[in-house]
Amino acid sequence: MDINIEAPNHPNQIALKSYYSKKLNGKFGHLRFIQNIDVKIIHEKNAQVKVSIHTKPEGGKSLYAEHIDNNESIALREVIRKLNHQLDRHRSHQRIRA
Repeated sequence: MDINIEAPNHPNQIALKSYYSKKLNGKFGHLRFIQNIDVKIIHEKNAQVKVSIHTKPEGGKSLYAEHIDNNESIALREVIRKLNHQLDRHRSHQRIRA
């Protein structure tokens, strides 16, 4: 799985990419129908962080989820939860079509 991380102006790019890659591979790495994940982290002016994830599973529509929080770890956890819900629906839909 290819993970692209875009985090303009983030203070620690190397640690960020390592942390996000580990989390996302742990959560979605076993799903063979996901080829790539695009992540964007934006620090808002009001001290909040917006984390968004975009992916397009094989044989499905693009999936997108985002979450804004004061804590970057919470934003990541919540966006993973939201995307996981969409992926569950994708898997159910694929089983019905098969």
